[in-house]
Amino acid sequence: MKKKQQHDSTAPDERSTRGTLLNAVVVAGSLGMTLFVCICTGVFLGKWLDEVLGTSPWGLIFCSLLGAVSGFWSLYKRVLSSIDGDSRHSSDHNAQEGRWKNS
Repeated sequence: MKKKQQHDSTAPDERSTRGTLLNAVVVAGSLGMTLFVCICTGVFLGKWLDEVLGTSPWGLIFCSLLGAVSGFWSLYKRVLSSIDGDSRHSSDHNAQEGRWKNS
């Protein structure tokens, strides 16, 4: 028996759009998880310091704020690196298209 070949009826533009959308969702989820982990780490560290040092609630307040600041700083760095990566990728892509057209 011959197997029927299935052709993907999805146009290349649709696939790249879906890939871009999926990539954006993954990046957004990763950014949210990074912020969540930083803040939770600050809260648990602050609670622990308060128990050990008996400084309630100052350890919790300080470490929670420190966790939030470090989380937002991490988000800022990731977004900047993502923007730099996108601009490099698009300039590389445009340069390759120019070479193909000139060939």
